[in-house]
Amino acid sequence: MKLILLNLLSLFAITVSLATASPFVDPINGRVVGVSDGDTIRVLVNRTEVTVRLEGIDSPESKQSFGNRSKQALSSMVFGRDVVITNTSKDRYGRLLGTVMLGQNNINARMIEDGWAWHYKKYNNDRRLAQLELQAKTAKRGLWVDANPLPPWEFRIRQNRENQQPGTQFWLNTSSNVRHNEHCEYFKNSKKGRMCGPNEGRACGICGG
Repeated sequence: MKLILLNLLSLFAITVSLATASPFVDPINGRVVGVSDGDTIRVLVNRTEVTVRLEGIDSPESKQSFGNRSKQALSSMVFGRDVVITNTSKDRYGRLLGTVMLGQNNINARMIEDGWAWHYKKYNNDRRLAQLELQAKTAKRGLWVDANPLPPWEFRIRQNRENQQPGTQFWLNTSSNVRHNEHCEYFKNSKKGRMCGPNEGRACGICGG
């Protein structure tokens, strides 16, 4: 019985290892052929296109403020360039995780340093990345020009809630006359505003008001 249990545990360990291992030999060399957003790129490796998630960072979603700016910033650094991906693994979606290097330039760190991504502290404890985020925030670089930017992981939670149930509370930005519901990143997040009814002002293009 004990032998069977040990064999089962060994098989489980091998299965986990295979599920999380990179299909390529680390480090990986390839050319960036696409940029999906501020933390995900597509790299051509040995004639195979691979989706790579930049480990340790989380950029604004495409529908968020600064989402397009973040994507543009990453694209300007790496699109069409030959990069090296190190410290590779796989995430739960099957994407390759890793640190993208362009020469001696750590692109993951650069995105945080320039203020176009958050340090993803939930899954990464790199002190250097945490320090770079603090410096970018203090200097108000990139998305930190906004006094209270909404982290993408909170934005995703709000989006999921919005898909499950409609908004019941509304906020009117009295400067722009745009209405936001409680799932929106701009709900109660403007210098001038007030609670309002569901038909006041213009509906937000992101949350639908």
